[in-house]
Amino acid sequence: MEIAIAIFIITILLGSILVPLTTQVEQRQVSETQKMLEDIKEALIGHAVAKGYLPCPDRTSGGVGGANDTANDGVEDFNTGTGVCFSTTATGNVPWVTLGLGASDPWGNRFRYRVHSDFARRSPGTPFSLSTAANVTVKVSALGTNLTDSAVAVVISHGRNGLGAIGAQTSVLNPTPSSMDETANYSNTNNYVSHAQTAVGSTAGEFDDVVTWLGRYSLYNRMVSAGKLP
Repeated sequence: MEIAIAIFIITILLGSILVPLTTQVEQRQVSETQKMLEDIKEALIGHAVAKGYLPCPDRTSGGVGGANDTANDGVEDFNTGTGVCFSTTATGNVPWVTLGLGASDPWGNRFRYRVHSDFARRSPGTPFSLSTAANVTVKVSALGTNLTDSAVAVVISHGRNGLGAIGAQTSVLNPTPSSMDETANYSNTNNYVSHAQTAVGSTAGEFDDVVTWLGRYSLYNRMVSAGKLP
C-alpha cells in the first residue's frame, strides 16, 4: 500500500512537471516560427530589391518537371513566356531554394506563401510600380475586421496541428482544417486570418497558425530607399 501511494504521488509530481515543460516547448516552437517568418519576409524584400519583383510560389502539385515548373522543389515556378506565376491564385510553398532559406517550419511542414500576382510579374510582363494596387486582406477572424487590406504577400505556418500544410518530407497534403479561421488560411483566396492561438473546443474553433504579411507600402518604402522605385 505504501509503495502504491508513493508511486501515485510520484506520478502526480511528474505530471505537474511535464505539462509546463510541454508548454515551454510549444512556446519555443512558436517563437522560432515567428523568427523564421520574419526571415522569410526580409528575404522576400531582398529578392524584390535585387530583381524588381517578388518571387512566385513553388508549386505544391502538377508541373511538367522542368526548370521553373516542378512541384515541391523549393524553386519558384513561373511561365517564362509571360513572366507570371503559374498558379492562378499565386499560392503555394515559400520558394525556399530561390530565397536561400530553410525548407520547413519547426513541425516539419512547408510554409504556405500567397503573393499578389502583379507584384511577382517579371519580363516580358511589366514589373510592379508605385501605382500597382494590392487587395490581399488579413483579418482578425474569418468574419472579422481587416488588419490590412493591401498586403502584397502572406506567409503562413500551419502550426503544431499542421492541418492544410504540405509535409516537408513527404510533399503530401496533410488533413485539411475544419475551423473557419484555419480554413481561411488554407483556401487560397484573397482573405487570410491572424490572431492568438485558440484551443480545440473554443468558441472560435481551433487556431494555431502563425502568420505574417508584407504590406504594399512597407515594400514600396524599402524599394524607394534602395533606389529601385520609382
